[in-house]
Amino acid sequence: MISVNIAAMDFESVLRDIKQARTNRASAMPTEKEALAVMFEAFTRLKDLGWKNIIYCPKDGSLFHAIEAGCTGIGIASYDGEWPNGHWWMHDDIGDLWPSEPILWKPIEQQPAQGESS
Repeated sequence: MISVNIAAMDFESVLRDIKQARTNRASAMPTEKEALAVMFEAFTRLKDLGWKNIIYCPKDGSLFHAIEAGCTGIGIASYDGEWPNGHWWMHDDIGDLWPSEPILWKPIEQQPAQGESS
């Protein structure tokens, strides 16, 4: 287990930032209707940028860029098994894998745009 020593003042600052972010989201998207509209716009924009629905990803075990709902980064993933009963796996830099439920994919050859992480 990793132990982190955060000063009380830093902790209070982090809590204030979290509360402010939550307040900002509630103000910008007060209902599910507004939140879904923002989600639709973001999903559509990502498709405009070349991302494809995850059901069309390679099913041969090859690697591809992937985006999961609720995440802010772009990962490297693969599909294992026979469609539609297989599973997606997210990969890290040291060879570890964890189960994933991505929503969009892009070939590795298509590098993420500037400002994106991989």
